[in-house]
Amino acid sequence: MELKNKRIVITGAGSGIGKETVLQALKHDGVKILACDLNEENILVHPNVIPYKCDVSNKESLDKLLKDADKKLGGIDIFYANAGFAYYEVIPNADWDRIDRIYRTNVYSPLYCLIALNHTRKEPFLFIVTASAMSHLSLPGYAQYSSTKAAVRSFIDAYKYELKPGNRVMVVYPIATRTQFFDAAGKKVPVPFPSQSAETVAKQVVKGILSNAKEVYPSLLFRCMQVVNRFLFFPFPIYQKIEAGKLESLKK
Repeated sequence: MELKNKRIVITGAGSGIGKETVLQALKHDGVKILACDLNEENILVHPNVIPYKCDVSNKESLDKLLKDADKKLGGIDIFYANAGFAYYEVIPNADWDRIDRIYRTNVYSPLYCLIALNHTRKEPFLFIVTASAMSHLSLPGYAQYSSTKAAVRSFIDAYKYELKPGNRVMVVYPIATRTQFFDAAGKKVPVPFPSQSAETVAKQVVKGILSNAKEVYPSLLFRCMQVVNRFLFFPFPIYQKIEAGKLESLKK
């Protein structure tokens, strides 16, 4: 798919991967972006960028976003469901509200938007979602976050067969990305190794759009680790034990 003159909605566009994707997309002529974030002031100032405040964990806000996208952009060619957050923790107790909060943002939001777009749009669209490498490899400390991303991956694997002709989906699996994401996850959160920059991920997202990719793995190392683990079975468990060691400080 060419990006020229495309109308794009990006959630979580005020920082990290979302903000970098805005910058990369703007390199293509005529691109118009509805940049959504809880903190509207963090959104890039540009003639082709429309800042939009939105709480993606709220159904009414998402319904309004989809309607406003038509008014402000004239339609949606690409919807990038990128907004999300994590907890880094030793889970202290059964907290329904805490579980509900992360699932509403990381799971309900992208699922709801994709289903809504598939049933209401007359023009074909590309739906992109950030699923994370943790959807394949759950890490200690990120039990709830990993589960949300695995849920998104599993849903897309099945729902892609229900998409109307012309509608497509692309899933992005970044490894740990050096952004404010980890600062928001907790105090003094260790960034898992290996890690990459938000710019690297954003460039791969745009490359995936241009090549009509179904999946994007910004880290070649992680992709290789997946292949090796299928045959040797021990690399991922060893890696999980290393990350579990980092979690010990939170137990004290």
